[in-house]
Amino acid sequence: MLIQCAGQSASWGGLPWCIVIIGALVGLLLPAVQSAREAARRMSCSNRMKQLGLALHMHHDTQNHFPSQRDNAKAPVPANQQSFYRWSTFALLTPYLEQSSIYNAIDLKKPLYLFTMGPPPGVITHPDLANEVSASVATFLCPSDVHVRIDEDWGATNYVANNGTGNNGGGYEDGDGLFFTDSRKKFRDVLDGTSNTAAFAETLIGSGLPGTTRGEANFGSEGVLASVWNAAAQSIDDSWCLNDASPVVFDRGKRWADGAVIDTGYHHYREPNARENDCYSRYAAQKSARSRHVGGATVLMVDGSVHFITESIDHELWQNLGAINDGNVVGDFE
Repeated sequence: MLIQCAGQSASWGGLPWCIVIIGALVGLLLPAVQSAREAARRMSCSNRMKQLGLALHMHHDTQNHFPSQRDNAKAPVPANQQSFYRWSTFALLTPYLEQSSIYNAIDLKKPLYLFTMGPPPGVITHPDLANEVSASVATFLCPSDVHVRIDEDWGATNYVANNGTGNNGGGYEDGDGLFFTDSRKKFRDVLDGTSNTAAFAETLIGSGLPGTTRGEANFGSEGVLASVWNAAAQSIDDSWCLNDASPVVFDRGKRWADGAVIDTGYHHYREPNARENDCYSRYAAQKSARSRHVGGATVLMVDGSVHFITESIDHELWQNLGAINDGNVVGDFE
């Protein structure tokens, strides 16, 4: 028996014409709906980065300097606690994030970690701060990412601070970007111009999968989330960074509160969404800007403006945006 559709008998391959037409329309409209949703997520991502830019300027106005990637020698704690201070750029901005859930919630006079005799002896999160650092803060998350948390004890972040080009081997103690250990740069230090220098960019939060090798990770779909780990390396070198036998972990962006570069820093060593894995050790890192947006990543400049930078950007231009005073002329980058 033929199915009646709009008062007429109609079929195509056993299906009513009206069902066929509706199916075709859905097929045509679905990509447009998905595109509109991603546009909304990208706009939200951009707006959250603008909030971070405003907080960054408020920090400078109040403290007369930008925050560091992390403070060590300049940490406001006794000398025996300085290495445990470890608060990230973003944690140091929380007193200025007035519209966020973490606003003024952290006592930044206390170190992030403490040494305990145990047993067993080890380093623990400061017990007075555990609830705060475990918070998932919307301001630190891009809605386009598929991961929002790796560890229940830590809130994650999609936003990372510019440690520079990484051409120095990625060392944490010094760099040509706005942020590194004890950096505390000022507006006057940004000689290349605040509109030509990056402050923050996006990253992808890791999946939290068990560690494996670079070759295994890149063979599957999780390669983009894998970071090569070589604990003892004094600097980043392709001999191990691009070696398929090297171990990888999937914990990028795990802790917004921690100033470790694997969590809250990035470099302009490679272009956004680079195919090469991020690499890091206890002493150095080379970590790329990354996002789920098609074709590039969102970047906040020191002047507070937000730009979408394509992954096809000229390599030299991308590096110029990462350095605060290399003296190079910066052309059009958007």
